[in-house]
Amino acid sequence: MQRGAMPIYEGFSAFIPSGVLLGVKKQLRYNSIPISERKFAGFVLAFALALGMALGFLAATATQLSPILAFAAAFASFVFIVYAALKLRSESRGKFVESVLPDALQLIASNMKSGLTTERALFVAGRPEFGPLQIELRNASKKISSGEKVEGALAGISERISSTTLTKTMWLISEGIHSGGQISDLLFQIAKDLKNEQAIADEIKANISIYVMLILFASIFGSPFLLGASTTIVQVISKQVATTPTAPSSAVSQSGVGIAQTFTTGQKSIPTVDFISLFSTVTIIVSSFFASLTIGIINSGKEISGLKYVVPVTLCALLVYFAIKGVMQGLFGTIL
Repeated sequence: MQRGAMPIYEGFSAFIPSGVLLGVKKQLRYNSIPISERKFAGFVLAFALALGMALGFLAATATQLSPILAFAAAFASFVFIVYAALKLRSESRGKFVESVLPDALQLIASNMKSGLTTERALFVAGRPEFGPLQIELRNASKKISSGEKVEGALAGISERISSTTLTKTMWLISEGIHSGGQISDLLFQIAKDLKNEQAIADEIKANISIYVMLILFASIFGSPFLLGASTTIVQVISKQVATTPTAPSSAVSQSGVGIAQTFTTGQKSIPTVDFISLFSTVTIIVSSFFASLTIGIINSGKEISGLKYVVPVTLCALLVYFAIKGVMQGLFGTIL
């Protein structure tokens, strides 16, 4: 973003509620993006409005879609995609830090056991394989060297990484320092407890993996198969009803007219194939979205973690739907 445009973006941010700006600020901090939340939120809002108006104008001039609906869909989709990208990246960073946290704590404790000071032990423990945690450990070491309390420096580590486990760990260490305990022994014990917790979590994931497989099977194969078969059946029935001859009204009695009217009314009441195909496609997209969120809850306890499965699950489900539809149309080709 150019510097000259920054005041404009900050002006757009005036229309954004303070609660939303606070959430944006947290996500930018978790993702280590060095930009003001007002500038970022204003840029997203301005771009979303421009994209919505462009697609709304395109819908009004080149398609039969409602321009208001196209504007709303484009605006909401862009904002959601940006937020989801920030949230997923911050959650991914947090999960990685949680996986390496026991090793980092053991390394810090070993450094302190060998006689290094607290700030030096933190600095030496900041290794590249720890990813974002390396930067935070070294920043905490610099803060302690500059005179800040150890508790405050450790609390700063969890402020820039989205991890509940890291926050609780830093709180436990701070409480241990307040109580006057041996920090190195406390770090060894916390690292041991975290590894036990990770082992239990892995065992739970293995036990509930069958539920994930059932959800994937239902959303990728079960639902598309049934919808594809239903679409073909409706197409066959519509073709048969359309070719059913009706007796002339002058050649039948009053009851015969009733029968003819029944055929005509029945023909009109059958949904068109295009409508069934659109309904099936929307159903597959919606069900795949919520199935992905359910998988995210099962795997990590958070719906946002399932967003990364939405695109592959939806594409696979649509591929199965059109494949089944094509196969069944080939089998009933003589009727269609």
